[in-house]
Amino acid sequence: MTGLNLSLGIIVANVLMYIAVQGNQSLLYRMIFISGAVRKQGEYSRLIASGFVHAGPLHLLFNMLTLYFFGPYVEELYGPLTFMGIFLGSVVGGNLFCLLLFREDNSYSALGASGGLFGVVYAFIWAMPEVRLSLMIIPVPIQGWLFGILITLISIALTQAKRGHEANISHEGHLGGALTGGLAAIFLNPKTPDEHEWYFVVGGLTPIALLALVKWLAPQILYKHRRHF
Repeated sequence: MTGLNLSLGIIVANVLMYIAVQGNQSLLYRMIFISGAVRKQGEYSRLIASGFVHAGPLHLLFNMLTLYFFGPYVEELYGPLTFMGIFLGSVVGGNLFCLLLFREDNSYSALGASGGLFGVVYAFIWAMPEVRLSLMIIPVPIQGWLFGILITLISIALTQAKRGHEANISHEGHLGGALTGGLAAIFLNPKTPDEHEWYFVVGGLTPIALLALVKWLAPQILYKHRRHF
């Protein structure tokens, strides 16, 4: 596949950055997404930089393997530069989604390329909804449109679970990246949706937007396990 180069470029950049921040906590701190630093101090570089640092080797490995498997296909489907735009845009979109959901919490922090990867995966699903996919959380191969729906619903459920919060995983960043990548794919690759594509839009993308809407209009309903909400 001719589009493998940019995917490999992102992988190399993430590996090199992981090496660079070892023993350099000040550099790591400057790159992590911290809601208060973005909102109050205007450190907007964190919206992108946080997508190139990881919490540990397994975090890095899982994310880079996902990018290795999906990235080249999305590069081929949309073009290398568009792929890069989807990835970076989804990293930013995931962080902005967190800013929206946790607008009262200036200490909220996150790091990792997962938001960008969710965007890439959802862009792939829009283009190839019937290709069978599987990940560790869903080990049995299922069609992409159903895979996207299940990932969305599981992720939303985990945002409201105490155990999901204690795991220190930004499920909100995943969801925001998925929504950004999915919407970008619809805009960049417009087509008359078939039945499965409609299922993906209604079941995979719409619930993410509804989560943000409910959090904005009726915040007392959500995040009862977080004391400051």
